[in-house]
Amino acid sequence: MIPSEGQAVLVTPAKINFSKVTNKIIFFTLSICQLLIVKSFAAPPATFDEQQRIDYEHDFIEANKLKLMGNLPNAANLFTRCTEVNPNDAVAFFALSEIYIATNNEAEALRNARRAAQLDPKNIWYKLRLAELYSAAQLADSAVLVYRDIVKLKPDDTDMRMDLAMLYLEAGQFKKALNEIKFIEKTYGFTMEVAIVQYLTYSKKGDIKATEKLLRKSIKELPDELRFYGLLAELYSSTGKEKEAQENYRKLLEADPENALGYLSMIEFYKEYGNNSQVLTEMQRMYDIKTIHPDLKVELYLSLTNDTAFARKYVHKLDDMIEQLGKKYPDNFRVRMVNADRNLRQQRLKEAREDLLFITDRVPTNAFLWEQLLIILNYLQDNETLYESSAKALEFFDKHYLFNFLHGFSAYILKKPDEAIVSFVQTLECLKKEKTPDRKIEIQSMIFLGEAYNDLKQYDLSDEIFEKAIEMMPDNPLILNNYSYYLSVREEKLDVAEKHIKKCIALEPDNSTYLDTYGWVLYKLGHIDAAIDVIELAIKNGGSDNPEIIDHLCELLVAAGRINEATQTCQQAIEMNEEAISVEQKIENFQKKSQL
Repeated sequence: MIPSEGQAVLVTPAKINFSKVTNKIIFFTLSICQLLIVKSFAAPPATFDEQQRIDYEHDFIEANKLKLMGNLPNAANLFTRCTEVNPNDAVAFFALSEIYIATNNEAEALRNARRAAQLDPKNIWYKLRLAELYSAAQLADSAVLVYRDIVKLKPDDTDMRMDLAMLYLEAGQFKKALNEIKFIEKTYGFTMEVAIVQYLTYSKKGDIKATEKLLRKSIKELPDELRFYGLLAELYSSTGKEKEAQENYRKLLEADPENALGYLSMIEFYKEYGNNSQVLTEMQRMYDIKTIHPDLKVELYLSLTNDTAFARKYVHKLDDMIEQLGKKYPDNFRVRMVNADRNLRQQRLKEAREDLLFITDRVPTNAFLWEQLLIILNYLQDNETLYESSAKALEFFDKHYLFNFLHGFSAYILKKPDEAIVSFVQTLECLKKEKTPDRKIEIQSMIFLGEAYNDLKQYDLSDEIFEKAIEMMPDNPLILNNYSYYLSVREEKLDVAEKHIKKCIALEPDNSTYLDTYGWVLYKLGHIDAAIDVIELAIKNGGSDNPEIIDHLCELLVAAGRINEATQTCQQAIEMNEEAISVEQKIENFQKKSQL
């Protein structure tokens, strides 16, 4: 007799940062079209004759064409030739700088940009590019010097002054940064941009009093900019002024009840102060606001569950909230991800299956997610879906041994032996390339491969696979049993079948399935009374509810001529198998079979 098989089982977290203003200078890039409009090429030296001038202009124009078409190496060669012929060609040096930026050669980009700016010191575009490269190379002091020149060229340009202030800030020159900002404020008034740069400067300087004073001024003079309530609340929180922080968060959310970042910051504040009940209250309030994007709600959940102690203590409350999100946003990818994790933790495998089917349909390139899904489908014995999903997974991961194995397994269960054989062969090939092959999968693949060949009546191949498997694992009772049973059914190599099933019984003497196989082998060898004794032992050892074992005993009793005993056993077999046949007919069928 052949036994049956089957198996089970996660997802991720992150961290929230609120109100981190990115102090990044935005620089302008000059495209090749602008380059050609602003200045086609530098005037050739007066010493050039007509032919030299024509050659020079030809090289420059060709270089620009090549650059425009993306042929950067050849464009660089021609621009370099232009600079060799005319060392004062600022435009060519600048073009080289652009090419080296595109090809990630920072040193050459900086060298050529510096030369372009030296040759044409009043060209703001060149200086902007040079400052950008200095800043990227973390040479803040050099970037400051260039920007100071830019501001001298355009003293009324607030954007340039603002960029200079940010560079002073980056270089730690706080006083100069504030001077630039105060100049802008004096000229154009107290704007949100002015307030933010002043805030960054005072904060980086560590001047708490000045920061507080500035934020109070910002709230008063810029009442529509609610972020300053949040920044002031954060300042109070970081300096231990809990009541003042709480008051400013309250004001912020009173003015803007749907401010997601305000909620996130306030929840973080309550958590830092150990007020966990308020954390959960505000979290629920935020979750109830429809206009707040579900991704932010997921971020909050993940940040809180990163704290293992908090997550363990409030796991049920957090899980309830994630379940709420799942119902409200069934089509949101991140919501389904965290719900899959929750369902897996709670062993709600059917729900986790639905989540993972949704997720893998949208992100089919994540092997881990496919693995979770396929293992769950196998455990649930959802073989149709396992067959379809493993086929999809193999479109992206065709060399994944587990995906091949599960596709083969599901194909075998669904009576597709040809396809199962292909998958099991591929599984074994994949396992050869693993540093530490999964021996269990390897053996199971061989067993199912042998059975698939047997189903297709390719007995030589089936026997070859089983014999290899026994060679590899001579004490594996499942392999010994299955091979013995197939040989007994075919009535071939019965001495081999008897040898293997005896070893199997020695390994597991009380296994009803293996005892049934042993009895069947004895029957085929002509030892009918011994066979009956063994199958009766199989029934005593848990086989009484197995219809196949009962059926075997019935057949053996008939073959032995013990019809009175067979009558009761056959009646039991008919009931268990729900057969539409009388006891007499069944006995008659067995009699005919034994005569054959």
